[in-house]
Parts: sequence; structure tokens; C-alpha cells
Amino acid sequence: MGVQDTSTKDYLSDADIFTDAVNYYLYGGEKVVKPNSLKPLNSDLLLHVFGHDDEAKRRKGKDKEVERYRDVVRQWNVMEDDTCSYAIFGIEAQTKTHYGMPVRSNLYDALQYALQAEALRALHRSEGGKESSEEFLSGMHRTDRLVPVITLCIHFGPEPWDGALSLRELIDLPDERLSPYIQDYKVLLIEPSRMCEEDFQKFSTSLGDVLRFMKAAPDKRKLKELLNGNEAYQKLDRKAARVIRDCANIKINIETTEVVNVCKGWEDAIEDARQEEREAAQERERKLCKGWEDAIEDAKEEGRQEEREAAQEREKNTIINNTIGIYREMVLPEMDIRQRIMQKYALTEQEADSYMMSQSA
Repeated sequence: MGVQDTSTKDYLSDADIFTDAVNYYLYGGEKVVKPNSLKPLNSDLLLHVFGHDDEAKRRKGKDKEVERYRDVVRQWNVMEDDTCSYAIFGIEAQTKTHYGMPVRSNLYDALQYALQAEALRALHRSEGGKESSEEFLSGMHRTDRLVPVITLCIHFGPEPWDGALSLRELIDLPDERLSPYIQDYKVLLIEPSRMCEEDFQKFSTSLGDVLRFMKAAPDKRKLKELLNGNEAYQKLDRKAARVIRDCANIKINIETTEVVNVCKGWEDAIEDARQEEREAAQERERKLCKGWEDAIEDAKEEGRQEEREAAQEREKNTIINNTIGIYREMVLPEMDIRQRIMQKYALTEQEADSYMMSQSA
């Protein structure tokens, strides 16, 4: 399991964050599902297909196992008219597009329903009551009902989701007349890149801030505008900051604090990148100078005065032009560049102007 999977699952395991996602997608942000109404369920889906209760039959290979691991799954218990109703919510976290997500989510839900049917079979067997042949064969009674299963997918990646969102999109029909008979399954996707500010405001936890950050992350200008003076990112909870750090690849120090200033972390990351570029530029300049010095020394040893002077002039021109280019990459003012090359290479104002104009051309 990668750091992205670990941080997103840990984040979504928080009851407040989990319910915030469910309420956003299913109820438009209305706080219908309460954190204290959720019960954790085992995320390990292990189903004995055509399940046998007899362990001996399983050992003989008459049973097949299907096992899948969900990210986060919860059972919702809600009281209505003195009756407790249930639903099962699952959330799958993705940092990259999963091109088979309709199949994957469909399988998760199908296994969850199959486990319920298997539990009903076991319940009826344990009660030992008389069953009809239909009830015995199916393992379910005519009055049995299943708990609804709803799976959401949250895309924490900074890039847009470009995969299918329904099973039908993945099916290549040999004959369009078959279309009405193909069962569909749709992915319930929460994707930052397709959300507007009104959507983000429907969240009541840091999940909205995390998703808003992910939408802005690919554009540094928009990200700077988002973070500028935004108090939400100056005091972000640790788990949310970990998701931003791992999914948006932002260097933020969050190991020793519960509240994280993402704004400062982002600024520090930008400055670190600038420093690395400055050091790289200095290293390139050093290598150029060394190459120039080596070329001059070779010419001296060969004793060819004209060739030495010509090589020296060519190398000098190349180095000065490259130095100007490096300074321009560092976004230094033109007057500053002009002054630097005059001092560094003992140039007159006319010579410096000539190099500056030549390099620009």
C-alpha cells in the first residue's frame, strides 16, 4: 500500500469526513447522516461462492472464494417510527483514474449483497424452522429484504478523471439491438476538477478544502490565489494536510504537529525549488568556465597562437552568452545582468551591450 492510499484511507476513516462525503453526494450537503449513526464494517469482503456451510465440502474444493478489500465501509443505522433501518455506504479513494472503476465498484456492491444473502441463509439454517423447497434452495425467504449498498468514489488526484463512469461505456456491443438488455452500473464519482465553488461550500469539514486544493493544484497561479490569506489552509488538520502532501506532491512538514500551515509549506516548497534551480544554474556556469579554461590550456600546450586565440574567443563568446541565458532563466533584471557580465568578464559597456543584443537575437 502506497503513502497516498494510506493517507486517504486514514482520512476517510474519520466519521466526520466520511459522513460529510456521503451527505454532499446523496443529500446536497444537508446533514442527514450523522457520524454517531455509523458503525464500522469489515472492509475485507470474503465470499464463498455457491457457499457451503460444511467446512469439509470447502476443503474438497466444492466452493470458490472471492476476496476483495474495500477502502472504507460503514453501516448506517437510522431510527424511523421506532423501527431501525439500515444502509451500507462504501467510499473508494483514487489518486489516479481507474479505467475499470465501473466493474470494480459493481463487484464490491455485488459481493456486499451476496454476503447479506449468505447471512440470511445461515440465519434460517440456525433457526431450524420448516422451509419450503424454494426457500431451501435459494437460502432466502419470500419476505426477506436486503440492506441497500451505495458506493462513492472520491478522486483525490490533481488531474481530471478521464475514465468511464458507467459499465455501458466499457461494453463493445456487437449488435445495438442488445443494448436494452445490458444492465448498467454507474460510478458515483466526486471529482474536484468538475466541481464549482458552490459545490465546495456544501461540505462542513476539511474535505471541501482538500478537494478545492486538488482542483487548483495543477495551476500554480490559481493555487497561489487560493492560498493567499486563506485561514482554512493556515490551520488545516493533520490528516487533511497529509492527503494534500501525498496526493498533490507538496513538501509540507507535518510530522510533529496536529495543525498544519499549508500556505507556509507551499511557499517553502516553492523557495526550495527556486534554490535548487539557482544551484543547478551555478553548477552549469562552473562547468562552462572549467571547459573554457581547459580549452585555453590545451591551446597553450599545442603552441598554436592563432588557434589558441580563436578558441579562446569562441569559448569566451559561448560562455558569456550562456551566462546571460542562465541569468535570464533566473529572471534577473537586464541592467543587473549587464553589470554582472561586465564585472565577471572585464567587458566595456559597448562589449556588454553587444553580447546582450546578440544573445537576445
